[in-house]
Amino acid sequence: MNIKSLSAALGLIIFLGYGFLNGLELGQLLNLQSLIIVFGGIGLVLWLGFPQEEISCTLKSVSRAFRRKQHEAGNCTLMRDVLRLARAYRMHGPMALEKAVKNVSNDFLRFGAMLVAEGYGRMDLYAALEREHRIKSSKDMAQIRILRTLARLSPALGMAGTVISLMKVMQELGDMDSIGGSLGLALSSTLYGIMLANLLFLPVMLKLERMAEEKSASRIMLTEAIMALQQGEHPLRIAERLNSFDIYCRIRAGEKTMKSQSEKGPSVPQVQTG
Repeated sequence: MNIKSLSAALGLIIFLGYGFLNGLELGQLLNLQSLIIVFGGIGLVLWLGFPQEEISCTLKSVSRAFRRKQHEAGNCTLMRDVLRLARAYRMHGPMALEKAVKNVSNDFLRFGAMLVAEGYGRMDLYAALEREHRIKSSKDMAQIRILRTLARLSPALGMAGTVISLMKVMQELGDMDSIGGSLGLALSSTLYGIMLANLLFLPVMLKLERMAEEKSASRIMLTEAIMALQQGEHPLRIAERLNSFDIYCRIRAGEKTMKSQSEKGPSVPQVQTG
């Protein structure tokens, strides 16, 4: 567990512990009727307001957002793929580039490299990359829009649950002994809505917004790299543009090491003669 996860767990324990220390019991915090109203309303909003495909993509993006190590490793792999494609195209031409593209994981880089291999001109290539960039940015904004909508509607759904519970309280005005407990349960719906909005949906939305900005910057950088690839520039110059000269050096060093080992050939064990 990293420091960030530990801090979040500690904050949750303190938050709930503070409520218990002030006299709240677990039964007062858990209200099945309020949970059904709030979560049922969220499910209804998702079902009526957004396509199934956007909801699935949002869940996948949220899952990726909490795997930062894999994201950083993906950036390093992306730089390596760019330099590998640049060397293949410069040394062996479009056919080699088309074969090398099959091993690329980034769909935007794979799309651009395939256009280069098919012989797109400079203006047509740039227009296609710009169009693809706008499409992907629109999908990222659609995912952020889902979380923004849930963050805005969760308190309203909580208030709706509170109003429904207060209607029950009004029917029990004659029994003053039970009205206090019923009123406490009525306010639990508002608590759920506020907690979901401010402790779940808003933080996750901010995380997806940052990821969208990073992916947009990455696509802009890849557009420049693909345009340089189409011009047949040297991989070293592309590495300098992408601020990944250290990755270029490591790739070259690794290739030289593998080449020297292959030239030496397999080692032959020496036989000792007595």
